[in-house]
Amino acid sequence: MDTKHHILIVDDHGITQNGLKLLFAGHPRYAVAGMLDRGATVCAFVQSQPVDLVILDLNLPDVRGVSVLAEIVGSRDMTVIILTGETLLSEIDYALKLGARAVVSKSDPPDQIVAACDAALAGDIFISPHMREALGRFNQPPVALSSRQMAILHYLAQGESNKEIAYRLSIAQPTVSFHIAELRRKLNVANNRKIVERAQELQLL
Repeated sequence: MDTKHHILIVDDHGITQNGLKLLFAGHPRYAVAGMLDRGATVCAFVQSQPVDLVILDLNLPDVRGVSVLAEIVGSRDMTVIILTGETLLSEIDYALKLGARAVVSKSDPPDQIVAACDAALAGDIFISPHMREALGRFNQPPVALSSRQMAILHYLAQGESNKEIAYRLSIAQPTVSFHIAELRRKLNVANNRKIVERAQELQLL
């Protein structure tokens, strides 16, 4: 029986990819399933290969890292760790709201990356001390949304229709409608048009 945890690395820097591959080669409980340098191919990869964990850079050349995150967490409840040199803290904070399980900076020691993987797979949230300090000024959102609801909110804010969201998240349109009704209820708004507006007021987006 294969007891290794399979990791997909998504980063467009060859040095980071090779460094991570070397790092996990020294940890027998982990195996690198693949390395991608674009965000657009991530969803197809996790659908076709056994992947337990995605290590994702937010700064990708083709799409926003948070859009990749919304898709794979919203559709597959994937365990995702953000490994980033990104200094845009609002984007990192948003990634945590979307359901990232851990955040590590590229300037953190390598053992922090392994600790983040261990914690995330155990169901915990891991934020490295360096990132925790940087994120200190961000408050917990006043409304608790599930990862799927956050993913749907993300796509509503992009102007996508229920049909498009259902396709992206591989769920039925009535399921999308149900979650949108839940968003209306949780955000205390009367209609769908107000959902994004209210979410922005509450700094959920």
